[in-house]
Amino acid sequence: MFGPLQYWIILIIAIVTLVAAIAGLIEALRPPASAYVAAGKRTKVFWGSIMAVAALIAFLTLPPPLGFGSGVLSIFSLAALVAIILFFVDVRPKLKEHNRPGPTRNERGGW
Repeated sequence: MFGPLQYWIILIIAIVTLVAAIAGLIEALRPPASAYVAAGKRTKVFWGSIMAVAALIAFLTLPPPLGFGSGVLSIFSLAALVAIILFFVDVRPKLKEHNRPGPTRNERGGW
């Protein structure tokens, strides 16, 4: 009775995980490497690699008919989800603090 409902819930969560992983990968690659150092986080290559692997795992574990995995129920997709959450909750806010757009101290402007 609840089989189709459970399938759709798992499918939606898996798709949201994939979208979040792709968004995290883009967000990890946008700031310069110096922003990671200034924020006191691991390197840009490290977080870019983590998010790329998370996106790959999220893609490969999509449930059928979109993929051949078991959705968010596998240990790999749970690990990818933890990495995605950690990036968005811890790393990304610190990067935003240290990578604000605007004029630098050396630029002249104003009156």
